[in-house]
Amino acid sequence: MDVDPGIDDSLALLLAGLSPEIELLAITVVSGNIEVDQAARNAKFSMRMIGRDDVMIAKGCARPIHRNYVDATDTHGIDGIGEMYFPKEEPEDHGSAIEVITRLLRLYPHQITIAALGPLSNLATILKQDPEVLSLAKEIIIMGGSVNVCGNCSPVAEYNFWCDPHAAKIFFDANVHNVTLVPLDVTYKILLTPNMREMIRQFKTPLSEYVTNITGFYVDFHWAQERTLGCVINDPLVIAYILDRSILNCKFGQVQVETEGIAMGESVVDFRQSDVRLTSAIAQSVDAKRFFKLFLTRLFSEHKSDIDLMIEKRMII
Repeated sequence: MDVDPGIDDSLALLLAGLSPEIELLAITVVSGNIEVDQAARNAKFSMRMIGRDDVMIAKGCARPIHRNYVDATDTHGIDGIGEMYFPKEEPEDHGSAIEVITRLLRLYPHQITIAALGPLSNLATILKQDPEVLSLAKEIIIMGGSVNVCGNCSPVAEYNFWCDPHAAKIFFDANVHNVTLVPLDVTYKILLTPNMREMIRQFKTPLSEYVTNITGFYVDFHWAQERTLGCVINDPLVIAYILDRSILNCKFGQVQVETEGIAMGESVVDFRQSDVRLTSAIAQSVDAKRFFKLFLTRLFSEHKSDIDLMIEKRMII
């Protein structure tokens, strides 16, 4: 997982770490929602919440490829996770994220899925150093971009691509195969509602308290900016799709990313099927109910009967 925790990244880490089907080899970190050092601390904190100190964490790019770095602390809080915890414990040094990703891909060729949930700075840096390394991945699933909906940090751009548009351009211009893009078009449908959040709070476990606390800042942001009740949790959708391919429907297209001007970070997708360069699958629709049942029961498996009852009563989902 290549991440920038970040509230929704932290939720994605929890989902991956609590899913036995996933062998989580490494967490690599990039500056995005929060700068890379704090992002690494946040990743370690989330893994410790679920007893997964075994997962290596490696820091990657501290800055975008070319443009000035702009964080998303207005959305995620000055600590990146809702201004409730402020983790300070540093993860062990396992080398750079670039080294870790490259080493693992060569060690397990065509076996590794990369879940890229932050700016694509780390992957672009790998491509610049060795254009062939990423072809050793089994697949790369990216949360980023917006196709037919407005962006979340400009009229046309999603934050990950807007934060480092040159990295996104480098990646998609390389025509890496077996890529799936999960854009805002589908993640906007993944709304953690007030009822869901209240149910989680009522579970009264350390993990439910953590999820309730870190999403509070997110809820306030969504209300202030969008008059939305609840919060959109983008990144866990990628992990859920790895676990259950029926959650997303995809269509192949070619992705181009703008790097300058008012459209900086915009993802332009060409779906013309005659184009031989259609190497990316673009998520078109999502089964949000299926996602939330999976997400909630994996994080709070001991409360599955409560979750099922709330679904039956139509109080959630």
